[in-house]
Amino acid sequence: MLTEDQKANNSYHHGNVKEALVDVAMQLIEADEVELISLRRLSKEVGVTPSAVYNHFSDKNALMLAIKLRLYEDFNRFFDGRSSQTDNPEQALLEMCLAYYHFSQEQPSRFHFLFSSTLPLEWSTPEMVEISCRSIVKTRRLVLKIYEKYQISCNEEAIVNTTLLVWSQLHGIVTLKNSGSIQAAVAYQDWPESCALAHDEEVEQLIRIHVEMTVNAILNSQRSGNHH
Repeated sequence: MLTEDQKANNSYHHGNVKEALVDVAMQLIEADEVELISLRRLSKEVGVTPSAVYNHFSDKNALMLAIKLRLYEDFNRFFDGRSSQTDNPEQALLEMCLAYYHFSQEQPSRFHFLFSSTLPLEWSTPEMVEISCRSIVKTRRLVLKIYEKYQISCNEEAIVNTTLLVWSQLHGIVTLKNSGSIQAAVAYQDWPESCALAHDEEVEQLIRIHVEMTVNAILNSQRSGNHH
């Protein structure tokens, strides 16, 4: 439930009801109360009639789209802030992967909402596609640069598959860290303590290994091609 202070902050001059409604939804996400997000609930918090809400959002899917757009803007801004603008594609890829992890740690509620809630495909507006795909498009560009750096021939399928592997393995590392299941394996299966993913340094090291293995796999694909 929102606190009285939060409700007081929602006393808007209703010049921009749409933004006010999304602001309240973001507060509910931060409070891990996503299940309370509804058009009726938000209208009450903002202090407008339910009919006024429908002037901005036709239904809950439209509201969720606006929330996701706001979250992806924050997500992309976080990535931009963690980029050194290096010309080295391997370093740039590592920075993106580390930023992904740190976003999940610094803004866990937003991270969970982004990757646990889905919208119907028909709601994927051009704006939504551009904003939500911005980081993976950058990753694809960096993967292509790695292939080009080492003068390794490739096709679009190889580039996209490598990009998907980078993201899926990275997301797996982050999910395992957040679940705590690796710490249980270390405690009860005699795994090395350094593999527990209990601290940022351990996760960052595993992400570095992940990126190195990706680059080595690209290089090995060239050797394999030459062998045949």
